[in-house]
Amino acid sequence: MMLKEPRQADFRLRPAKPGDYSFAIALYLDGAKRHLSKIGRWNERRLRLKFRKGYKQAQTKIICVGDNAVGCMQVVEFVGRLYLRQLHLIPAYRRQGIGTQLIKDLLRRGDAQGKPVTLDVMHGNPARRLYLRLGFRRTGQDADRKQMIWRPPRG
Repeated sequence: MMLKEPRQADFRLRPAKPGDYSFAIALYLDGAKRHLSKIGRWNERRLRLKFRKGYKQAQTKIICVGDNAVGCMQVVEFVGRLYLRQLHLIPAYRRQGIGTQLIKDLLRRGDAQGKPVTLDVMHGNPARRLYLRLGFRRTGQDADRKQMIWRPPRG
């Protein structure tokens, strides 16, 4: 019996619009609450302020399946690196390969530009295993998150 790869949902990215902010912050807070509550770091007011400070509509894409918004992704392009600031999916669309495909696409972009890709992952977030599998390595941590980097192949 041959094992089949899980079928990846068909998705597309569209630019974020002003009305998408409430969707994006709700996704962020949902994940943050799950992960940070486990380590006693959940503070909704602090996290709302942090999200508001870092969220930039021009850097954000909404992940859509059909006409439905199912997630969001924010990438910051610095001179020397690409920073995956946010990648969130609603629960029904997790573990379907969407995040993996989006990150692989970002790594190809980093490779083409000769730039490393960095990200932060909250303590306890199972996505950390995905990042390790895709070649990210831990570079540090703070009370809420681990910092990780992927470097383009040499040569």
